Amino acid sequence: MAEKDVIVKFIREWTVGYVKHRDILTKNIIDIKEEPDRVIVKFKDKEQVFLIRPTVDDSLVEEIKKDENISIVVLNSKENLNFLIKNWSKLIKFEKITIFFINPFSELDTKWFISPYVHDKICDKDSLKLGLKTMFETVESITEKDITKNI
Repeated sequence: MAEKDVIVKFIREWTVGYVKHRDILTKNIIDIKEEPDRVIVKFKDKEQVFLIRPTVDDSLVEEIKKDENISIVVLNSKENLNFLIKNWSKLIKFEKITIFFINPFSELDTKWFISPYVHDKICDKDSLKLGLKTMFETVESITEKDITKNI
């Protein structure tokens, strides 16, 4: 198995565990389907697609469908933060996306997430970059190389 595949598998398993944990009390999950680069969760009232992308690039924006409930799970890396900042004006057009920045090995928090559409409605545009960097710093940064050493 290629190194990238091992990382994707690890993040996919983390995502399934996270989703199941969040559902412990509500018990709204009907089904979870794992695919190589995504997790599809059927809840009683909606379907949520979790795209697993350790590192994202501009092609991701083309992959998002306007009306899909999509969560994108990425590593909490500087490259992914820079992608978010660079593509902010494109990402705020999608009402139903959430981006999870994760580092399961962080000694701080292990994740932070953002819904660009919602965040853009409430944030101060002048301090957006600083605010995103502040949220990013709540979880230790990790690269694909770093995660490979830990799994």
